[in-house]
Amino acid sequence: MKYINKIGVILSAGLVLAAVSCTDYSDYNTVPTVFVENQPGANNTLWENISSDQQLTKFAALASKCNFSEALNSSRFYTVWAPVDAAISDSEFNRLMASDSATIVKQFMQQHVTEYNYPVSAALDSTTIVSLNDKHHPFTQSAFDGFSYNAINLPSNNGVMHKINGLSEFYLNIYENIDSLEGCDLVKNYIQKYDEYYLDVNASVIGPLKDGKQTYLDSVMKKRNNVINKIIYAKLDDEDSTYCMLVPNDKAWEDAYAKIHPCYNYIEKMDYMDLTKKTGAASTLAATTAKADVPAETTTTILQDSLTCSNLVENLVFSNSYQRNQLFFGKGSSASKDTVFSTSGTYLKNAQAMLDHTVAVKEMSNGITRVVDSLTFNPWETYNPVRVKSGPDVAMKVKRLTQHNIPLENLAGRDSLFATVPKMFRQWLFPNTSQFFSYVAADSANIDGTTGKPEFNFALKGVRSTTYHIYVVTVPAQVENPEAAVKPYYLRFYLSWTDDSNKQQYTVLPQGAKTTSKITTDNGETTSTVTYLSNPGGVNVIDLGEFTFPACYYGLDAYPSLMMMHTESYTSAANRRKYDQEMRVQGVYLVPKEYNDLWVNSDNE
Repeated sequence: MKYINKIGVILSAGLVLAAVSCTDYSDYNTVPTVFVENQPGANNTLWENISSDQQLTKFAALASKCNFSEALNSSRFYTVWAPVDAAISDSEFNRLMASDSATIVKQFMQQHVTEYNYPVSAALDSTTIVSLNDKHHPFTQSAFDGFSYNAINLPSNNGVMHKINGLSEFYLNIYENIDSLEGCDLVKNYIQKYDEYYLDVNASVIGPLKDGKQTYLDSVMKKRNNVINKIIYAKLDDEDSTYCMLVPNDKAWEDAYAKIHPCYNYIEKMDYMDLTKKTGAASTLAATTAKADVPAETTTTILQDSLTCSNLVENLVFSNSYQRNQLFFGKGSSASKDTVFSTSGTYLKNAQAMLDHTVAVKEMSNGITRVVDSLTFNPWETYNPVRVKSGPDVAMKVKRLTQHNIPLENLAGRDSLFATVPKMFRQWLFPNTSQFFSYVAADSANIDGTTGKPEFNFALKGVRSTTYHIYVVTVPAQVENPEAAVKPYYLRFYLSWTDDSNKQQYTVLPQGAKTTSKITTDNGETTSTVTYLSNPGGVNVIDLGEFTFPACYYGLDAYPSLMMMHTESYTSAANRRKYDQEMRVQGVYLVPKEYNDLWVNSDNE
């Protein structure tokens, strides 16, 4: 259905509605008796009647030019809505006559013709006609596609014709429009690269079997696109759907490409610390070194480009069926509806900014396109999301980890527990999809030995080659047991990561922090560490500062790992009474620098 329908007009005076309803498909080639008895020309073909009608000389000339006259002269039954000569301007007629046959057939002939019998009748309710080129047209007692009738129910032995006082304007659908984009060559070329043609078996005419293989007397080839089907997830060629597609011009594409591309900097080889094979003492850095299955150098370049482009197009299309997307269709208020929902399943804020960067709007047969000179969606909502790790992958000197799920109703009125939690973390600590506050704990009963110091190891999978602000959220015993003794614990953190020359590195977090103690690895290395005092009695968000990963891990088996340890000894009973031996962690958060800066600045305003 066209996004904007023309307004219907009143039925022309003097026309009589025949009391004939639309037939079903089984009688598509049967001429209604009322036509044969009451109308001249009923025994002629559609082409014979059209070619002899002095009001349809332009229609006839166009049909002859593209050989559609043969179809109108065949035994196949059609309904034709034929524009009279006065409805076709000389300029439009000359443009069509100068076009190739395929263009005339698709944009004019098939636009005004459909199969089967569709007479105008007193019983006709407003309906939608699908023409031969798969376009949709409103059909009523008074008009076709908004144009009044000049004459109706003119019978032929292979169809029925209505003459209309207007030219049904042909609109490309959004998919077809991609091929005709101007000034948007970069997005066009990327999508077109994944066009593929296939045989439409249902539309083809089956022929005989030859050598055990099916042949076709008339093979109908159609086109599909894997970027649209498998990345954008939209049926842009479906005339029954309505979409808005944002089309970045070349400047917008280049700017977005330059921002996304560095996030996917792959290296040819990548060694990493595989936590699934880690053995030995809790305080050791020694681990089994694994090798990630990283493609060859030429392939990594292709992969980086491919992921950059797929991220660029992933959130360009929005369905009209989602209420918040009405903003892109010229409806709704930006003040209350600035979040939209793409066909790839992503919620995106800042939609009004996209409208502000719209440089052209074009109507399509199944929606609209908006050419934009900038893609302003937030990177953390698209190509550079927040990485969240909810629990450790390995816990050293721990027999068993326990998952705790505290009903939110149990935390009502206990705001002091979260007094130091920044506003940014509320969305992650209390997601709308859960009625619980959840965390993982190493209960003292499950720690090897009363003096054991558990160590948590987190595999930070899916990390891009970008700068993150790293946070760890710890939980006090009071969340579950308000009467528990208030005890702090002292922690240290370090990061295992791979540099861009494939050398494993170990870094204290935050980088450049004052050293308070040291740790020696099984490899004989000495690593500086820093001590953190937890917020006793409250949920504590530990800020580990910024870190830039030089290589991308996204899509690989490889990952950097974060280690979290106690610094205090539990050898003495005094220390066990003074410090919290159990570690409770709600999650590890890698927040992209841009997102973190936005929140910090907003909190400081």
